[in-house]
Amino acid sequence: MRTTCYKSFSLKFHKKNWQNKRPNLCQFELTFGCGLRCKHCYTDCYNKAGYIRRELNTKEVKLILDKIYDRGILWLCLTGGDPLIRPDFLELYAYAKNKGFIITVFTNAYSISRRTLDYLKNNSPFVIEVALNAVNEDLCEKITQVKGSFVKIMQGINLILKAGLSLKIKTLVTKDNLKELPRIKKFVESLGLKFRPSVLLHNRINGDSTPSNLRISPQEVLSLNGKRKLSLSDCDLSLDSELRAQSCELFRCAVTGGDGIHIDPCGNIVPCNCIREPKVNLLKEDLAEARKKVLDWVRTRYFSGNIKCQRCPIRSRCYNCPGKALLETGSLEGIVNWYCSLAHYEYKANRLK
Repeated sequence: MRTTCYKSFSLKFHKKNWQNKRPNLCQFELTFGCGLRCKHCYTDCYNKAGYIRRELNTKEVKLILDKIYDRGILWLCLTGGDPLIRPDFLELYAYAKNKGFIITVFTNAYSISRRTLDYLKNNSPFVIEVALNAVNEDLCEKITQVKGSFVKIMQGINLILKAGLSLKIKTLVTKDNLKELPRIKKFVESLGLKFRPSVLLHNRINGDSTPSNLRISPQEVLSLNGKRKLSLSDCDLSLDSELRAQSCELFRCAVTGGDGIHIDPCGNIVPCNCIREPKVNLLKEDLAEARKKVLDWVRTRYFSGNIKCQRCPIRSRCYNCPGKALLETGSLEGIVNWYCSLAHYEYKANRLK
């Protein structure tokens, strides 16, 4: 059998889909449900029984997975909430795996079981990405707001490692755990893994500002330079962002390129994880047509009043985007002062080097 390295295969597959104007990646929120109630989580507002009851059932998820596969999408990210909290997670995972998807699983490791790990060990995902925001019990449970969560999270991480599965650990930097970062970094690196912190928090998808209130200051972000260097990749900016920065187009991120799609727990394709309207339900409509409707909306959003951002000479270096602005200000064109300040502080710091 002929073999090829993953990088070459991925590039060739992506180029083929780009030529055919097809997406390569799907981020599928299987549920808003989660065993934790993290203060920084942007979907926790919908982690309630009333919302979860309206989510897709097993048959409906499989139907949408069929549509994703038939459209030529290969990379599938199963996320939430915590997708592992669904009783049918293994059935859905097995269905997707048997179709040939390259699967990433986002989880907090809190709800992972030995049964799940036994199955994943023999049917491994591409990678499991786990959020770890503290390495001491008191702080962890202050953040998760669930008693006993620290022990279960650590057990989950240990089970993943023992199973020999590919693991990434991510850390969201907040006011709560800023002083804990050196210990988190030491722990993650002791596992032979890369420390992956992020400072980019935004409001919940119902506008609740709880996560944003946990942001550290722009000055504190820059003080982390020795431990973490911010880059434009954190914001998923497209390669032509320098050109888009001076244009009248609102969107300058990967969303406008159409390489990925985002599906919510009710089966709606939406612009991104921050913007939930317009939405088109994939149980009722063909994926290609649904994607076209959402992309057409994204690509026809233009500045109409925010001259400050449109003409800003360092807009391409700013971490704000229409989605974050919408959640925080109620407008796609809104100015989020924290992102604005961060961009200017970072720009000045880089000029002094």
